[in-house]
Amino acid sequence: MLVLSRRLGFVAFRFARRDRRVALANLDLAFGDSRTATEKLVLVRASFASFARTLFDALWFSRDSDRRLKDWVRIPESVLKRLSNDHPHILVTAHLGNWEVLGQALTLSGVPLMSVAAPLANPAVDRLFLDLRSRTGQIIVPREGAVRHLLRHLKQNGKVALLLDQNTKPSEGGIFVEFFGRAVPVSTAPAVLSLRTGAEICFGYGLPLEDGAYEARLGGVIEPGIEGMEATTEAVERLTRRIVALTEEAVRRHPDLWLWSYKRWKYIAPGASAAGYPFYAHPP
Repeated sequence: MLVLSRRLGFVAFRFARRDRRVALANLDLAFGDSRTATEKLVLVRASFASFARTLFDALWFSRDSDRRLKDWVRIPESVLKRLSNDHPHILVTAHLGNWEVLGQALTLSGVPLMSVAAPLANPAVDRLFLDLRSRTGQIIVPREGAVRHLLRHLKQNGKVALLLDQNTKPSEGGIFVEFFGRAVPVSTAPAVLSLRTGAEICFGYGLPLEDGAYEARLGGVIEPGIEGMEATTEAVERLTRRIVALTEEAVRRHPDLWLWSYKRWKYIAPGASAAGYPFYAHPP
C-alpha cells in the first residue's frame, strides 16, 4: 500500500498540472525563499503521496475495520486519557496525515465522537465515507443545523471533531484569520462551542509512520475558559486565532503531510491586496 500510494503520488505529480500549480503557489506563499524550488517540488510530490495513502487506507480499513484499526492505529495512553475523561472536548484537526482514520480509531477506543458531514460532490464516494466514519460508532450530523446537535453533545460531556483548514466565508459563519501570514476565512464554530460549553480544545492529527501504521498526535491544547465564558465577538476572534496558530504549527512541523493542492487562500480578505495572494484567489 505504501509503494502504491507513492507511485500514485508520482503520477499525480506528473499529470495533475493544475493541482501541482496550486500546490506550488501555496508553498511560495507559505515559505517564500526559505525553501528552494527543488525542495518545494519534493514537498508537492510527498503531499500527493500522503493524500493517496489516506484514500487507499480509507478503503483498506473499510474491511475487518475493528481489528485493523486496533492493530494499525496507535493511540498513546496520554491522548486516550485526556480525551476519555468526563469533560467535553473539541478535537480540531486538518487535512494533515490521515484525518479519516483518526476519528474512526478514537471512536473505537471509546471516545464518543460527533462530527459534521460536509457532502462530497460524488454521491457514491459521499456514502462510502459516511459509512466508514459511522461504522465504529462515530455520530455524524448534517451540516445544516449542526451547531444545535454539537452543543447538546458537548453539554453531555461528549467529544466533537471538526476539520478547520477549509474555506468558510463570513456569510457562512467564518472570519478572516492569518495563516502563514495571509488572512484566510475560517469557521468560528470551535471557538463558539468552547466558549458556550467550557470544552477543552485539542488540536490532533493522525501521523503516518514508516511501517504503515498511524499514531494519534496532539499538537496543542487550549484549556477551557482561557478567553472567559462569554462568546463575545472579540473572544471568538482571539480563540479562533489561537486554534489556527496550532494548525500552522503542525503544518510547519509536517509540511510533507498537508494537502497543499487545496485552494486555502482562495478568498482575498476585505481591504487586502490581491498581490499577496496566489493566482487563483479572488474576493469572497
